Order: sequence, then C-alpha cells, then structure tokens
Amino acid sequence: MDIGFNLTGVKIGFNLTGVKELNDVFKGMPLQVTHRVMQAANADAAKILVSKAKSLSPVRSGGLVNSIGTVKPSFRRSNEIGEVHTGPRRGRYKGYHAHLVEYGTKKRKRGGIMPKRPFMKPAYMATHNQILTNINEKIGAKLTGFMRRTLKKGGLTYA
Repeated sequence: MDIGFNLTGVKIGFNLTGVKELNDVFKGMPLQVTHRVMQAANADAAKILVSKAKSLSPVRSGGLVNSIGTVKPSFRRSNEIGEVHTGPRRGRYKGYHAHLVEYGTKKRKRGGIMPKRPFMKPAYMATHNQILTNINEKIGAKLTGFMRRTLKKGGLTYA
C-alpha cells in the first residue's frame, strides 16, 4: 500500500507492507467461529459443571447422577450458535425426576411434600467463572491458530 501526497512541491510518502495479510486475517476470523467450534468449546468448558453437579447431587442411587451430562443439539435444532445443554439428560438416561429434586414439590393428592434440594444452580454458581474462562481460552486458541496459519501463508510471523 503506497500513500503519498504533495505538500508545497515536496513529495512525502510511505510504504506499508503486510496489510493484505492482516486484512485476510480479519476477514477470515468470523468464518472460524462456527457452530461446531463454539459447541466444542462450550461442551469442553461444561465438563467442570458436570462434575460439580454430580458431586452436589443429593440422590446417589438411581439414574439421577448418571443422567447429568452435556448434549450437543444439531445446528438445525439449536436456537443459538454453539448451543449445548448441560444438566440431567432425557431419553435413555433416567433423569426425568431431576426437576422435582431441584425445585421440590407441593402437597399432592396422594403423597407428601418433597423439599427442594438444589444441586444444578449451586454447581453453576460455583463454576461459572471457570466455565467462561475455559470458553474464552478454547476460542482464543482456535483464532490464534488461524492467525498463525494465515500470516505464515503471507510470509509474516506471529509472535
């Protein structure tokens, strides 16, 4: 990129190199943050939450502890890019009663009152800073790798 201008008969100019490579990096960054990359970063960061929730679960027997995990919905079923669901899973897992344990029950016709014994919310409150840090590190590492590859193609080095 050459920029020059004339100031009262004196030509002043400078030559800036490496702009094309930097421009390629900045243009390509949004394309690197895809659903799959975000989902992998979120699922990896959620491992801390899963282990904390399992340790705080008040019900040790049955399927509640085994049902706690992370599910990655497909792109078509996701409402957001990189969406993951962490908590008691449904389907082949036996975690259908997790909401009753977390929030408790009121007086019913037959049966008594089940007091609430939260385990997911305290687990999240204890680990949310670590989760955000892990997500930032994973996505940052992905973008740094892309920057290195793109600049290397242009003959520049990334420190």
